[in-house]
Amino acid sequence: MAAILWICGLLLATLAWADGRAVPHHRQRGEGVRRLHNVTLDSNFTVGSASGELLLDGCQVDHFEASLFELLGQTGSLTLHGGHIPRVTYASPSLDTIVVDATGLEEFDVDPTLVPLTSLRTLQISRNSLARISPRIGLLVGLRRLDLSQNRLTHVELDPFAGMPRLRDLDLSVNRILWVGVTTPGTRLPSVHNLWVSYNRLRTFDDFPEALPALVSVRLIGNSWNCAWVDRARSDIMRRGITAFGADYDCPGERQGGLCCDVTNVGDVTGAQSSPESVVELQVATNRTGASVGVRYGDVEIFL
Repeated sequence: MAAILWICGLLLATLAWADGRAVPHHRQRGEGVRRLHNVTLDSNFTVGSASGELLLDGCQVDHFEASLFELLGQTGSLTLHGGHIPRVTYASPSLDTIVVDATGLEEFDVDPTLVPLTSLRTLQISRNSLARISPRIGLLVGLRRLDLSQNRLTHVELDPFAGMPRLRDLDLSVNRILWVGVTTPGTRLPSVHNLWVSYNRLRTFDDFPEALPALVSVRLIGNSWNCAWVDRARSDIMRRGITAFGADYDCPGERQGGLCCDVTNVGDVTGAQSSPESVVELQVATNRTGASVGVRYGDVEIFL
């Protein structure tokens, strides 16, 4: 069955990007950039080349799946921006980069019939409504950068990332994460160098930094850390020579090691949040419209 995709609106050559990341967003540049406007794609039309970059703005499609990926031919980099794309099932053997930005995405999955998927190096899903990470994301064994910032994640299991031998950069910042960790004891992410968990709702991170033996830098600011956990984490960071970027200011409670924290007893800090089920929802603030949820840090409010 022919798949028809209407692409509407103006193409934005530059997408909004959150500040403060040590590693710049990977984007292909140079020849072969395709910008499509008011174009209809069907099963008889292919675009791009092995090194080309395709930017689509304002797509309206309920499910971007295998039949639509087939239309891309040998396109190297795909950006989906704006519009309405609530579901994406990744099904490309040749893409190097895919960006899904502000499309209202709620579900991202991977077609298991195409394994091994070694070509994709960069996956960015940002400013969307993603609340759950599919375990099949681990099939993307060629990933080097995974950016899941500015979504609605609340619980993140690191186990699916353990099978990504090239993953260097993992960005989980600006979500609603209450718990992050491994569910299988001894699980390690052997290649992750840079980790961002800033601006979430974390109190502890039990598997930090043991689950990340190659970690070089981390961003921890903008959470609700327990002070006892901060003491332990600071010791581990110094012992391993990890660079911690950023610092909290105007803390409503204590401030230790550059991080806002509180001294509330959460039991055994090394195990108080050892599973997603043990997480207790934190009190948050809402903006005036009631449409977004945010967290208040002193005089600073962050709305997701």
